[in-house]
Amino acid sequence: QYNTMSRVGSSALVNVAEDAELRLVRHLAQVAESTSPSFVQDCEACISHGDAAKLMATILTEQGAIRALSLDEDALSVVSLLAALLDRAKDSQLVDQLADSLIQVSTDATKTISLLASLYNMRSDALEKISLMAKMIRLATEREPSLLEPHVSVLGKWMDASRLPSMLDEWKVEPVSRRPLYLAASEGAPTAMAKQRFTLLVLETYTSSDVDSQGLRVSEEAAIGAIRDPVSLFEQQRNILSLPAIQALEKQSPSLFALLKVFQEGKLEDYFSFIQANGGEGVLQQWEGVSADNCVRYMRILSLCSLAAEHEEIPYEVVASTLQTSSEDVEKWVIAAVSSGLLSAKMDQLENKVVVERCVVRKFDIDQWKAVQSRLHVWKQNVG
Repeated sequence: QYNTMSRVGSSALVNVAEDAELRLVRHLAQVAESTSPSFVQDCEACISHGDAAKLMATILTEQGAIRALSLDEDALSVVSLLAALLDRAKDSQLVDQLADSLIQVSTDATKTISLLASLYNMRSDALEKISLMAKMIRLATEREPSLLEPHVSVLGKWMDASRLPSMLDEWKVEPVSRRPLYLAASEGAPTAMAKQRFTLLVLETYTSSDVDSQGLRVSEEAAIGAIRDPVSLFEQQRNILSLPAIQALEKQSPSLFALLKVFQEGKLEDYFSFIQANGGEGVLQQWEGVSADNCVRYMRILSLCSLAAEHEEIPYEVVASTLQTSSEDVEKWVIAAVSSGLLSAKMDQLENKVVVERCVVRKFDIDQWKAVQSRLHVWKQNVG
C-alpha cells in the first residue's frame, strides 16, 4: 500500500450514507474560494437522477473545487468519497481525468502523490492502477525525484525492474498495456543501470508489427546503453538482438545496429573493422557516453570471454593475439574479465596458459552446439 503521507480523515466525510454525495458537493463548494453559481445546483440534479458519471464530470470541470480539494485538510477523505463515486460511474476515463486534474492544480507534489496513492489503493482495475502509478512516477520525476529512491517511499520500492514485472504478471497485464508504466519508470529511474533495465522492459512490449517512432527512440537508447556498458547487465542484455524493436534499428540506424551486434557477438578485431569502415573513432561521438577507450576495454573483456567459451585452456600468446596486446598484459585482462563476473579462470604461469573453469556464452548457435557435442563426446570417452 502506498502511504507517502498519513492523515486521519474526517468522520463526517467518510460516512457513506445516502446523502454522502450531496454533502461532498456542498463541502467542495464551501472550501473552494469560488465556484460557478450553478455548481451545487447542477450537481444536485445529477444526484437526483442517479447519474454518477455526470456528477463526477461536473465536479471535475470545476477547477476551483479541485484546487480546494488539493489543499483541503480532509483531502484523503474526499478522495475516498470520489473513489466510491467512480465505482458507480464505471468509467476509467474519469479516473484519469481526476488524477490529471489533481496534478494540474498541485502545489505540493508529495501530498498530490499521497492523494493519487489513496485513489490507486481503492481501484481494482489493473489498467487503472497502472495508469495511476505511471502518473505518480512522472510527477515525482518532475517535482520530487527523491520519492523514487527505494529507501524514501513505498513508491520508490516499486522502482524495481524485477518486482514491477512480477506484479503485472500476477495481474495478467498484456505487454502493450505495460509500456506506459515501464516508460515512466525508465525516465524516472534514479540510476543509469535502473534506467537501462526499464528501457529493456519497454522494448519487450513491442512486436514486429507495432514498432513506432517512440519504439525506435527507446531502441536507440537501449542500444547505446548496451554498448556503453555491456557487462553490468550482461544477462538482461544478452538477447537484445532478438527484440523486434532492436531489429528495426538495422534500417533506422544501421551503424548503431552494426556496433551493437559487434558488442553482442563479435571480438576486438570486429570492433576495429567497424571503426575503420566508418571513418575512424569519430563515429562514436554521435552516441552519448560512448568512448573509444571504454569500447576497446569492454571488447577485450568480451573477446576473452568468447575465447574461453571456445577453449578450456588458452595459451597466453593466443589471448595476446586476440586482445591485440602484449603477453605481459594478458594476466591483467584475465583479472579484469574475472572481476566482471563473466569468467572464472586460473592462470598457469608455468605453462603460460589460462585454464577456464566457467564462462558466460555470448552467442549460442550451431557452432556452440557443435562445441557442446564435442565436449560431451570427450567426456563419454573418458568415462568409458
